Amino acid sequence: MLPVTPHRRTIILLVMAALLIGGAIVWWSVGRTTTESEPEGMGTRTVRAGAVEVRMTALTLDGSGATFRLEFDTHSVTLDLDLASASQLRVNGQQAMGATWTGSGPGGHHREGTLSFATPIPSGSGVELHVTGLPQDAVGTWTAP
Repeated sequence: MLPVTPHRRTIILLVMAALLIGGAIVWWSVGRTTTESEPEGMGTRTVRAGAVEVRMTALTLDGSGATFRLEFDTHSVTLDLDLASASQLRVNGQQAMGATWTGSGPGGHHREGTLSFATPIPSGSGVELHVTGLPQDAVGTWTAP
C-alpha cells in the first residue's frame, strides 16, 4: 500500500469531487428528459408531404375536442389550400367533422396557425390528423391521454 501524501490526497479529493459533480449532472439531466408540460400521447409530429414539411403539434385531445398547432414550410409549393376543408380528423377510425382554422391565410411558402375540432376525444382514443391538398397527404397520429 502506498502512503497517502498531501499531493495524493489532493488528487483523490479532486477525483471524488469530479465524480460527484458528474453524477449530479447526469441525475439532473435524466430528470429533464421528460417534458412536464406535455401529457403522455401528446407532442409534435413532423411529416414530409412531398416538398412540404408539416409540423403538427397536438395541443388538446380531450372531452372539449382536439386542437393542433400546424406549421407548413416549403420553398417550391404555394400553400393556397383552405386548411379547414383540407383537414380530416379520425378518432378510433371514425371521422370527426367541423374543423376551424385560425392562422395565416392562403398563399406563400410558410403558414402557421391552429386547427380545432369540437368533437370530444375520449381518453385512450387513437387520433389521426390528415391534411390533404399537398403534394402528398400529411398524416399525424396520437393517443389521447
